[in-house]
Amino acid sequence: MKKIDILIFVIILLIIIGIFSFAIWNANNDLNEFNSVNQIKDEEINNEQTNIITEKETNIEETTLMNNNINYDGKWYISEEAYLESEKVEEIIEKKEDNEISDSEYKTQMESYINRNIVELDIDKYVQNTLEFDFKLFNYSQTQKEAKLEDIEVNLNGNIGTFTYTDNLGTSGNGTITLRENQIELRLETNKAEQGVTWSVEGMYTFSYKKVD
Repeated sequence: MKKIDILIFVIILLIIIGIFSFAIWNANNDLNEFNSVNQIKDEEINNEQTNIITEKETNIEETTLMNNNINYDGKWYISEEAYLESEKVEEIIEKKEDNEISDSEYKTQMESYINRNIVELDIDKYVQNTLEFDFKLFNYSQTQKEAKLEDIEVNLNGNIGTFTYTDNLGTSGNGTITLRENQIELRLETNKAEQGVTWSVEGMYTFSYKKVD
């Protein structure tokens, strides 16, 4: 075979190899692009399904609250133990005020309750999407400190309501109340406090015990 024929053959072979290589490379690019598009679509579908599930769970919770017709009216405490404790302390204080026990007896009986915080949530009214409540945070120390909110009215969106407040000590802030099945969550965050005030209603409280009348 002549050199020129060999050269032509090699050139043709290289061209064929080049054509096949380009075709394979282009096919791989198309495949990668196809997979990428499908991955994006899958992620969008998953996100959409997650949002639907979350929305359904929220709707179920709100519907459950409505269907169960839970009576939130009344006094709530963080636990039955906390309620019994507050009842006991009030009994001791009443005895002291009525002079049924001496100062030394009062001090002895109150020793285990000194510097213990008692919180009480009193739901005055719960009608449709409106809630009215009072809140009290009491410390049974020798100074008997008390911070409270009174006549707070909240418009609920589903089972959650937000509001602003000013407590009896002049501290103001933002609050969120969440109604759950047989439970109430209350979050109070201070925005502004009077100079020198170190006691306020601020905190996160979960009430799970309702006083039985």
